[in-house]
Amino acid sequence: MRHLTRECTRRLVIVPFAALFVLSTGSCGRESSDYQSFVASRDAIRPGMSIRQVFEAGLADYLVKVGGKNVPGATLPEKQPVSAECKRHVFDVHYGSGDASTSGGFSVRVYCNMNGPADEQVTPQGSFRTQGEFLQGLETYSSWAKSMTFRVESPPLKIGGVYDSYDFSTDENGKAATVSSINKSSN
Repeated sequence: MRHLTRECTRRLVIVPFAALFVLSTGSCGRESSDYQSFVASRDAIRPGMSIRQVFEAGLADYLVKVGGKNVPGATLPEKQPVSAECKRHVFDVHYGSGDASTSGGFSVRVYCNMNGPADEQVTPQGSFRTQGEFLQGLETYSSWAKSMTFRVESPPLKIGGVYDSYDFSTDENGKAATVSSINKSSN
């Protein structure tokens, strides 16, 4: 249940267990307000936008609305290797709403090759408590967002991690170049 959005979780807590299956496959799907926020984040992306403008236009709002999600980006295959040490850079934006022991916020990490806990970061992590601080701080990291493709996943459509997604890419100047249509899960 930790992968469900806040909207879906609230609904699930107040209904009997027998209704769990019905709600998890119906009201938390493509008709939910969280999903509509996902669609709006995609529809707001325009070629030529900076990475900050992409997040400012709706993607940051979507991350806050669903309460916790990553938007990873990786160097385009035709631009690899990026250096002798790194085949690619991974640009990872995360938002978490926090809990009783930690406050929420945004983080930006840029890795060499992979984005795992033990993988090398090529620049210090940025941590931002508010959306405004994140959007301002994103400017600092914009030089790392060049020639990348980013993947944005929808809120879960069903229990078990079924997602729709879209991709957007940046050009050699770090400006939005393309945005895909929404890739709908077949499940």
